[in-house]
Amino acid sequence: MNRLRLATLAGVGVLIVAIQGCYQTPLQRLHGRWYNADMSLRFQPDGTVLFNSAAGLARGRYVLSEESVTADQDVSSQLLRLDVVRQGVRERLLFHVTFLAEDRLKLRVAVAPPTSTRTTESVRQFALLRRAVETETNRQAVTVRNRRSSST
Repeated sequence: MNRLRLATLAGVGVLIVAIQGCYQTPLQRLHGRWYNADMSLRFQPDGTVLFNSAAGLARGRYVLSEESVTADQDVSSQLLRLDVVRQGVRERLLFHVTFLAEDRLKLRVAVAPPTSTRTTESVRQFALLRRAVETETNRQAVTVRNRRSSST
């Protein structure tokens, strides 16, 4: 009887640890490369972002809010701020991020640019992105490219 109780408790403990190990915060889920036919975003764990689109390559930092907001038809999303530099021009871009699946992400513009200024971004109203499969070769190539760009 004691062994059965001990085995049951151990099983429940292992199950709790396994469930907690599988859970990722929205920030952890965001890390990696996301892309579609028009753009590619790479979110690094150190808070840096590479944003490549028809407007050119932008580099900078990102912040993902911890609070969920209702942005689109009662769907919970996070507010994402990109502070980037593209061709010597600083840009601040705000998006609502909604995780549709483990490998799908929806970006929706949170603040439309004023009509008097020309937008340089290719994200119109929203964009659906797919997570790229990370390989060791991809990670090494990004590390080498980042070292080269930071040394210039």
